[in-house]
Amino acid sequence: MSRLPLLLLALLPFAASAASQDKACADAVTQLDINECVAREAQAADAELNAVYRQVMQQLQGQPVAIEKLRAAQRLWVPLRDADVEARYPVGKDENPRVLYGSMYPMLHSAALAELTRQRTQWLRATFIDRAEGDL
Repeated sequence: MSRLPLLLLALLPFAASAASQDKACADAVTQLDINECVAREAQAADAELNAVYRQVMQQLQGQPVAIEKLRAAQRLWVPLRDADVEARYPVGKDENPRVLYGSMYPMLHSAALAELTRQRTQWLRATFIDRAEGDL
């Protein structure tokens, strides 16, 4: 059975998020260009997550238990995110991802990392930064 239908289904979640992201990769022509651009977007998403995390940790100053709990949660979340991406695009240790998924694999992998990272950033903001005073 061909993996192409699976790849097309795998891209559906990114279609909506890509529409909401700026058109940074719109000028990319080759698959290599697209792969590199999406990898940069994943790095930017990670940088934003780190900035928001630092902001939250600063906001929690004076609350050592809250800091400890959030730090523990974040340390667990990173490997969970990575495992989720690996589950979405499984590759055995003796398998070549390009044989399984083609030249789109780096793009798919990076896009999945970026999307999950953006979701975590949004959750941190909504939970710790954007909530009104007195919200439980």
